[in-house]
Amino acid sequence: MGRRERPLDPTEGPVARFAHDLRKLRQEAGGPTYRAMAGRAHYSTATLAQAAAGDRLPSLQVTLAYVTACGGDPAEWERRWQQAADEATEQRRAADDPGEAPYLGLAGFDTGDRERFFGRDRLIGRLVEMVTAGPVVVLVGPSGSGKSSLLRAGLLPRLAGRALVLSPGAHPSRTHAEALRSGAALIVVDQFEELFTLCTDPDERARFLDLLFAAAGTPTRVVIAVRADFYGHLTRDRRLAEAAQEATLLVAPMTPDELRETIVRPAALGGLVVERSLTARLLDEIADEPGGLPLLSHALLETWRRRRGRTLTEAAYEAAGGIHGAIASTAEDLHERLTPRQADTARRLLLRLVTPGQGTPDTRRPADRAELTGADWADTPLVLEQLARARLITVDDRTVDLAHEAVLSAWPRLRTWIDEDRERLRTQRALTEAAQTWAALHRDPEALYRGLRLATVKEHFTADSAELTPLEREFFEASIRARRRARQRRHGRVGALSLLVVLCLLAGLVAWQQNRVGEQRRLEAEARRLAGVAESLRLSDPVTSMRLSLAAWRVADLPETRSGLLSAAVQHEQDVFTDPDGGKRTMRRLSADGRTLISVGADRVTHWDVTAHRRLSRQPGLGRTLEQAGFPRADTSWLPVFDGTRVTVRDLATGRQDRTPLTDADRGAEMTSSGRTLVVYDRRGTSRRVQLWDPLDRQKLLDIEEPEGVRDLDAGGIAWARLTALMGQLRKERRTAVQTFLATADATVGPDDRHLALCVPGGRLRLWDVAARREITAPWLPRTSAQQCLQEQVVFSPDGRSLGLTGADGFRAWRIDTGRKIAEVAYPGLKTAQLSADGASLAASDGQEILVWRLSGPDFPVFRHRLAGETVKDIRLDTAAGTLRYLGGAEGVWGPGVHTVTLGRATTADWTAAATTAVFSRDGERLATARPDPGGKHLRIRLLDGRTGRLVADIGTVPCRPAVDVCTGDLAFDSTGTTLAYGSTEPGPAGLATGRIHLYDIPGRRVTTALTTDDLDGGPLPDIAFGPGDRTLLLAGPAAPETGTTRVWDLRRHRTTAVLEDTSGPSVVHPDGDLAVTTGGEAYRLPSGARLPATRFTGGGTAVAFSPDGAHLAVGEGSGRVVLWDGRLKRRLGVLADPDTTTYQYVSALAFAPDGRTLAVAGDEGTLQLWDVASRRRVGSPLPAPGDTVQALAFGPGGDTLRTAGQHTPPQTYRIGPADAAGTVCRRAGGGLTPEEWSRHLPDVPYRRTCPYRR
Repeated sequence: MGRRERPLDPTEGPVARFAHDLRKLRQEAGGPTYRAMAGRAHYSTATLAQAAAGDRLPSLQVTLAYVTACGGDPAEWERRWQQAADEATEQRRAADDPGEAPYLGLAGFDTGDRERFFGRDRLIGRLVEMVTAGPVVVLVGPSGSGKSSLLRAGLLPRLAGRALVLSPGAHPSRTHAEALRSGAALIVVDQFEELFTLCTDPDERARFLDLLFAAAGTPTRVVIAVRADFYGHLTRDRRLAEAAQEATLLVAPMTPDELRETIVRPAALGGLVVERSLTARLLDEIADEPGGLPLLSHALLETWRRRRGRTLTEAAYEAAGGIHGAIASTAEDLHERLTPRQADTARRLLLRLVTPGQGTPDTRRPADRAELTGADWADTPLVLEQLARARLITVDDRTVDLAHEAVLSAWPRLRTWIDEDRERLRTQRALTEAAQTWAALHRDPEALYRGLRLATVKEHFTADSAELTPLEREFFEASIRARRRARQRRHGRVGALSLLVVLCLLAGLVAWQQNRVGEQRRLEAEARRLAGVAESLRLSDPVTSMRLSLAAWRVADLPETRSGLLSAAVQHEQDVFTDPDGGKRTMRRLSADGRTLISVGADRVTHWDVTAHRRLSRQPGLGRTLEQAGFPRADTSWLPVFDGTRVTVRDLATGRQDRTPLTDADRGAEMTSSGRTLVVYDRRGTSRRVQLWDPLDRQKLLDIEEPEGVRDLDAGGIAWARLTALMGQLRKERRTAVQTFLATADATVGPDDRHLALCVPGGRLRLWDVAARREITAPWLPRTSAQQCLQEQVVFSPDGRSLGLTGADGFRAWRIDTGRKIAEVAYPGLKTAQLSADGASLAASDGQEILVWRLSGPDFPVFRHRLAGETVKDIRLDTAAGTLRYLGGAEGVWGPGVHTVTLGRATTADWTAAATTAVFSRDGERLATARPDPGGKHLRIRLLDGRTGRLVADIGTVPCRPAVDVCTGDLAFDSTGTTLAYGSTEPGPAGLATGRIHLYDIPGRRVTTALTTDDLDGGPLPDIAFGPGDRTLLLAGPAAPETGTTRVWDLRRHRTTAVLEDTSGPSVVHPDGDLAVTTGGEAYRLPSGARLPATRFTGGGTAVAFSPDGAHLAVGEGSGRVVLWDGRLKRRLGVLADPDTTTYQYVSALAFAPDGRTLAVAGDEGTLQLWDVASRRRVGSPLPAPGDTVQALAFGPGGDTLRTAGQHTPPQTYRIGPADAAGTVCRRAGGGLTPEEWSRHLPDVPYRRTCPYRR
């Protein structure tokens, strides 16, 4: 069943109105599915669905494709699109009005902002009283409660006398000693928690407190502002504890009236108005948000920028992202505008401004400008300026700091960066501090790193790491040199210290007992390091990478090593064979089956078995003739040699070259894929010639000449004269490049040499029958321009009966004998391509990925393999073996690497008619499916074994709803998995349809109850869920195109007991049974059906799931993200998203593991990823899936297996436990590390066998 679209309000603005009109057009066209529209429009389902989502205005091309698929008038809709674009532009211009903003965003209030600081009069008065009464006042509040603004804009303007405001920083006594002795009337120590997070020297911390309390008294007053989560740290010093006990003021949350004042009065000062509905919504959303004032301020600032005239509207607030999304929206907008190098610089800069917590929350870390600008990172000043302009950071003459700690929690990408590098950041903070201390001590050698501290730094960084500043690199290198000298001195004293060695051994026995924890930590560090090395080798050396991942897990079972082990078990990369005869002067080609590589160089010609990494043969090389050789074929010993005017043939098996010219030519030659025929390119005057020769019998098989008629090309092409000039330039650089270029652009011969396809610029792609020496009439072939001849590729099927063409629009294939189009793939930019041996699958590359399609299956790729900057050549698809090979590397077509990747079940799984619904029982042991019968009039309900997919019971058929295009229904298991509920629509009295609910007793194999639900509008029951204790059913039926009604049906009394109005999407019930949530964002109390007063997420949900313990709610979105909430929808916990993804897949299914620690996320194009809930990090690589839309997910008992049900494919079971993953890695890698390999990678860890057998 497709997901519901979130409701739209056309009054929100031009974008929402345009999306609403598109939906109305689709509804008037009969409501075709997006998948059906994609077949007509040649755009993906995701692109078309996004066009009507209302998030942004779609492009004109996508709009016209959408309209055409729905039968609309393109000219009329082009006019409407232009009008919407103009209105949206005007709206943005209004937002860019340079008038002064009434809100400060993330920036704090200062003394000059007193006139617009509202909502804190009561608290300011109390603070003034306490400061006047006593020497020291402690101000405590959570991050984001407004402590700094209260002090600067509230307290300071109300007190007379000179005031000193400071933050401790990393060296508080050294930095502030003179200021603390200056006799200021008031000393305000803001961000007091820095005394514990940034200052690591207890002695310096004590000196600062001595200075501070020496200053406190008559007449000087001291105010300390500290975050609430660091309040307990005050007990570490007796004076602080006593001061806190005597005079502590808690910054409590604002009352509704104070919050209203904070929202409305700054706008009123500027002559602006805040919509009442927006004010009410803000009050509701900020009420349960501790420390939410900076989020509120930033959201109001972004709303002001998007205001309509002089009114701050709710629509502008939603466009800004709301309370929770405004900061992330601002940050992501900036991130998208940066170049990749600038984005990397931004990541490094921002991470330098963070102190990762150790048992405490992460905090800001002000950094000296010299520390940041001294690093040789790309465009550092520009990036700092952009971050400051976005108000994410603050910059002054000396320091750079995050604008507020709210940025740490409100920007998911930054949160992910911190979590991924947490240990590395801690190490780097310590290194920065040590390097600065070393510099302050005039580079005293005693301040250098030694022992474990130096080893820890070496685990995370190299001496030339770009992550380090010049000072840090100097300190690191000096530490390494000092350790080397110390080691040399120790070696010289070995003989004299032999007696001490014996004593040390005795002491070591005692130390071993006392330092077991330290040893374990060292092993954990080694395991993490090895897991990182394994990840870096995943593409370049997959087998070693798998063995290292396994070894890391054997050394220490950690979340990082388990994730790496699972990645190794499921990684696409199986093997990489690198030609030992590397170099740019060596030509390489793969055989047709991809198992043999021919390497042709000046010194030798070698055939390699790429599977066994074994040399098959070696012959003499070509010497200076290499510069004249055409591209070789791995399946033949013939090699054409072209000297600029003549073509001769060389036998690679013997090394002999026939000096008698086969023919004259001036444009090069190459062998066909069969290896039996030679293709020769020639030009005579303004004509071109293509000839086919049999090199063995020296007979001409075909001679094609294109006369003067092919001159200037179509308007979008290139004149033949320009093409010739380009060929001449390429010939000067490398003759073989010219031959390959021409061969690809001009002629392609089928694998059996029966057909030749010729790309004729300005005309149709032409086809010849070689044996008959005649052109085949093929009006079905497309016209081609010069640009297309250069960029598109002609592909024959392995049996030679079909012909395909890749190009700017994707891939098309025709049967040669009938001209019938047999396949079409709408995917722009495809380059290198190959059809499988059975012609059922296509593999192609767009330069960024290698993708595989089932030509009879879905309109999206069933397999994706991301490239790491490689140039791809010679794709070889072997669906029978489940592998794909390609020749590629950083050196382009000359690259020496043959990569082997495993396809899993992407091309081998059975592909059947689509099931409309599938659902697992809670323990994954049973699976129920609903699939339309061949006539489409009935749904067949079947019960399967969830582990094996074996049929358990054919429950029967139910009729489909009359006059619907797609027959749908829903299924639901009760909590025990022993009862299955399913719906049907059956004829009723007077010709009216009647809805029925059937309850099927699984142990008894019979329907025990059939409930008639006449009050559900007679429609089918698309969504069913069991309520608390399995005593009720939640039945959702559509009441309007975008809204619906859910009824709570009592199974004992057979009647509706509550009605949930305006619901959208399926419901899930909290494990406690007292809360129901829909994908549309509505939440209701059960069993009463009362709606919660405030919806915590709205629209966009495609799948929802509670964790088994009810602590978490996962909400899948159409963008592919998953948002985690606490189980009571009080607050959003984080976002699970891949920041580097380039694909758009909505979340089709979610499932929590039994312990709630792992979440499985499935996409509509077959992706399947595990996530760690606590850290919000991916667990391993995506699981290998058949490329089918996943309809249902369930973990097996114990959480070591994951079961999936696809729309077209049989159920799959994934063994994801570490022990199973280790067994898979042993099998795929052919065993674990040998003792020699272990000592090379883990020299300080004793060898242990990682697989049951030795290599």
